[in-house]
Amino acid sequence: MLLPSHFTMVGFDFDVQSQPALAKEVVGLTSICNTEELSPTQIVCLQRDASGAEIRVGLLRGANGQASLATLNPAFQGEGRVVVKVSDDVSDPESKPFEITISAQFDGEKTPLVFELADPKQANSFASGNRVTLDIAAFTFEPKVFKDAAAYLQAQNKSGQKAIFASNYFIPSGMFFEHVGGAMPDDSKKPTAYADFAGTVMKSDLRTNVAGGGKFWWALVKTYDDATIDVVMDPSTVTLEPKPGTVVTGRFWLSARAVSAQ
Repeated sequence: MLLPSHFTMVGFDFDVQSQPALAKEVVGLTSICNTEELSPTQIVCLQRDASGAEIRVGLLRGANGQASLATLNPAFQGEGRVVVKVSDDVSDPESKPFEITISAQFDGEKTPLVFELADPKQANSFASGNRVTLDIAAFTFEPKVFKDAAAYLQAQNKSGQKAIFASNYFIPSGMFFEHVGGAMPDDSKKPTAYADFAGTVMKSDLRTNVAGGGKFWWALVKTYDDATIDVVMDPSTVTLEPKPGTVVTGRFWLSARAVSAQ
């Protein structure tokens, strides 16, 4: 069985434990994907599947014309809608322009969130102060699915935990250091694109990624501030089918794209 990864969460069945196997997958992708230039020397190679799954290969073109691998990032295009006000570009300079990290706030709220751009070509839409409607995809290694909100709250009470979280809570865990339970490494100077949240499943589907060779669960989840987020999961990590009405919670990597901006 493949080790769950951000790739398998959208049906790209890559063996991340085997460098030769992963290299073979990358070579295969670059032979069929659509190339887009970020600059004369920086290229993104995009493979998109009808399931909504995407993968972008970041390539650096050398003086001899040969390309070397810079990044490999999965994404998902779905139905989620979240309106935010952009705060800042908090990217690691060494990762740009292939990986762009943005901090923002829920529109009309002060609650922050941090996400990576699925498509780095959209970076210009995320100037500070811009109001942007997002489609956010949330990737998780350990999804927890409960029959309903009552079952979710009952599980927390049984565990004896001191803090009880609502069935639509949202915490930008990528803004808190690991030593206090967050997702930001203790030696990091930049926040990471992670959040802990819960939400109710509005619709769901077990999808097949024809291009990637695997299956994955997709669930449209309503969470904090009535935002809807596309949650994607490796089937091997799902213990209860995320049917409409169930509650999904966990720690998620957030990948987002602009649907509209102003």
